[in-house]
Amino acid sequence: MRILKFIGVAIGSLVLVFFLVFGFNLDALNTLFKNSGDLQEGQEWVSKTTSLKDLTEYIAANPRNVSVVSQSSINPDTTINFRGDESRTMGTLSNFFLITTYARLVEADSLNPKELISIKDTDVYQVPFIDASNHDDAINFLENKGAITSDNETSLHELVKAAIIFNDLAISDYLYFRLGQNAILNTMDKLELSDTDVPLPFSGLYITLNPAITEKDFLTHFEQLQTLSRQSFEDTVLAKAHQFQTDSLYRQRVLRTFETNDGLKIQFSERRDMLDLFPATTAQELSELMVQLENNELLSQPISRRVKEIMDWPFEQQSLNSDFNHYGAIYDSRLGLLNGIDYGASTYSGEPFGQAVFFDSLQVAFWFHMSSNLMHQDYQQRLMWDPALRETTLQQINN
Repeated sequence: MRILKFIGVAIGSLVLVFFLVFGFNLDALNTLFKNSGDLQEGQEWVSKTTSLKDLTEYIAANPRNVSVVSQSSINPDTTINFRGDESRTMGTLSNFFLITTYARLVEADSLNPKELISIKDTDVYQVPFIDASNHDDAINFLENKGAITSDNETSLHELVKAAIIFNDLAISDYLYFRLGQNAILNTMDKLELSDTDVPLPFSGLYITLNPAITEKDFLTHFEQLQTLSRQSFEDTVLAKAHQFQTDSLYRQRVLRTFETNDGLKIQFSERRDMLDLFPATTAQELSELMVQLENNELLSQPISRRVKEIMDWPFEQQSLNSDFNHYGAIYDSRLGLLNGIDYGASTYSGEPFGQAVFFDSLQVAFWFHMSSNLMHQDYQQRLMWDPALRETTLQQINN
């Protein structure tokens, strides 16, 4: 009886989280009904995973879904490396290369961080129902802190920080085109990356991946995209993003399609699976960049400091000063994907770390469970300052 009660509570919590994410309305209820099968995926792990210790057991039992690399910049013997070379979806972790490019251009006096940018210039990159609330939250945040002028403008630097804090895809795309792909590629060349795809505009990604645009079912559309070479897929995404901004008729068609379908009219599991075509990287490569950043060696000391000023938002906003001397991160959460990169040093040991953690292609129910509790963020932060969690993680992955 106690087990049945626990399962009932777990399912009830899952349904509550669903409505908090998608809203309390008939459309959300219809979406829940259509995805009832997907919401059973990983249900057994929802009840099993109520602590970070339990999460380490999930990691060991589901190695194809997880990569964890945690490197000390002063003590290599403490490194945790679990499937660090596995290719994983970046999501908004690709913004790291945008902010590094931004910092590099500012240091070269090619960009003025105080330049005022119209909010409307970012609005045009928003695709209906694709993380639209993140863009609203970012603009509201800027308004509340008095960073938007009476002419509805804000500084370039404030836009960059808001994009990272709120995972604002519209601002990310604005920055992508403002900085320019050549500048971003130049940054990646300077970082000497070998396992990381070039970032792509999110508007172009979602337009390309939406089967309703081509009036096909998801499986047919997805399989056709999978036959493309990586270069052809990237060229298609860039072309769609550019057309969305320059061709008014095409733009209206895209907006109408996304609005009519409330975004992507596909199953939860299909939304997860389509992330396989997003730009990818490895935990090993990104963790090494985090170690460079921690040591102020990311391209240069001035560039490292500028990037840290953008990434240190969790330390400022989440009251982490009792556990960390300093800390910075970029996280992402989209259906089936939870990941993050971070750097920092705890107040207990003072040992500096650079980390990259990926929970990729997660079972649908388990993703809702983890994302609603921000478990991936908690896990990454604790991994830096909690020796017991590090030891438990090592024991589980070694087993």
